[in-house]
Amino acid sequence: MRCERTSVELEALEKLKPSSIQLGILSRLYELLERKLYRCLAEKSFKVEIEAEGSYAKRTLLSDKWEVDVFILFNGVTGEWIKSRSLPILEECIKPLPYIIKYAEHPYLTVNLMGMKVELIPAVKVEKPGSGGLGVERTPFHTRYVRMKLDEEPCLRDDIRLLKSFMEGIGVYGAETGIGGFSGYLAELLAIHYGGYRETLKAALGWKPQIYIDPEGVGVEAKLRAKYSDSPMIVVDPVDPERNAAASVTREKLALFILASALYLRKPNLGYFHFMGRRVPEALGPALMVICRNSYSRKPEENVMGKLRRVSLLLSTWLKGRGFKVTWSSFASDFTEKAVVLLGLESLELPEVEYREGLSPWDDVDGAVNFVFKRLREGGVVWVDERGVLGGVRRRPYRRALQAVREVLSRVEEIMDAKECKVLECEEGVKCLEMGGLKGESYIGGPPAWITLAYTLLKQS
Repeated sequence: MRCERTSVELEALEKLKPSSIQLGILSRLYELLERKLYRCLAEKSFKVEIEAEGSYAKRTLLSDKWEVDVFILFNGVTGEWIKSRSLPILEECIKPLPYIIKYAEHPYLTVNLMGMKVELIPAVKVEKPGSGGLGVERTPFHTRYVRMKLDEEPCLRDDIRLLKSFMEGIGVYGAETGIGGFSGYLAELLAIHYGGYRETLKAALGWKPQIYIDPEGVGVEAKLRAKYSDSPMIVVDPVDPERNAAASVTREKLALFILASALYLRKPNLGYFHFMGRRVPEALGPALMVICRNSYSRKPEENVMGKLRRVSLLLSTWLKGRGFKVTWSSFASDFTEKAVVLLGLESLELPEVEYREGLSPWDDVDGAVNFVFKRLREGGVVWVDERGVLGGVRRRPYRRALQAVREVLSRVEEIMDAKECKVLECEEGVKCLEMGGLKGESYIGGPPAWITLAYTLLKQS
């Protein structure tokens, strides 16, 4: 039966549901900004519609999210006008409130007031989703669709809260490039489509890439599979049938969600939900950490995380190419002045020489000759073993991972637009986290602690 709750889920909802006081305060802030913007923009002869969007508008807000998304929909303008001319107008309208300008695909303002965050997003008023040239114009249509569905089944709002918290707790929540997980809208679509939180987790046990889900039956499957051939998951956007609402989901995050769903269903526990904190495993093994410093407060968080993902991939590839075994990687930022990449290694130091195996002369005589010349140029030695296969050793250019990473720090600084990046090594990865000032909840990626939790719970049962 829909909307039934276990004792664990009821306890989780006590922490996840915002109070009437919290909602009242956020509503007053929204109304204040709405009146201020309408009055100012009318004086400037702009025709606009102002709407609240996101979790606040859908009434699926989590209690620790003191935030509202406000869309200012301009009539009779273009996407280029929004990009180039809307911000100075909005800045003038919201003064003297404190704000930060941020740029993603579209420009927007973030107002921070007494611990609350309001994002003011200018967009083109359009008649159909995605026709304004920026893509952000779909958001009001998403809000209306979800609100319509939740008005039909109000208790699903709590299922969505549970699903979002679960996704965040296991590290798969967020469509940003740096995360590659499930967006809030995707979580809402899944809960609505399957009929609940636990129902979504149960359905996930049968998922295999490429998963195809069409909540309203409006997509052309063959066309979408061809368009999103690299996506492990396709969820047809009900308001824009040519769009994949799950395009951001990576194979890694999909696998984590399926695994966590299976473990949770076997033994439900509050430890899977985000309010318990993103706990760090007690033992991570040897690790390297790169810390970059700059002012990241004016950059969209998703942009910072995307750059960190690029650096993580760069460093992992660089180290693997020099003989180091990278066991896992992680990255995080305080979105103020610090951005960090953490790499787990099998060993921080390698032997002085490296064994390389070639091939038999009768398989490829030119290749065998090249193998000999290459090893000798490297200052190594070559032999032929009892199988007739060439073998050789060469001196490693870098014995310590620390030395190898220092060679590409300038490239890291360029990607992160950092004033300075430095690299540290730790015999135990947890020490690197402490040295970098990272908290458990800011720890992204790496070995999930909830797997250890699940093992402990199942062993006790």
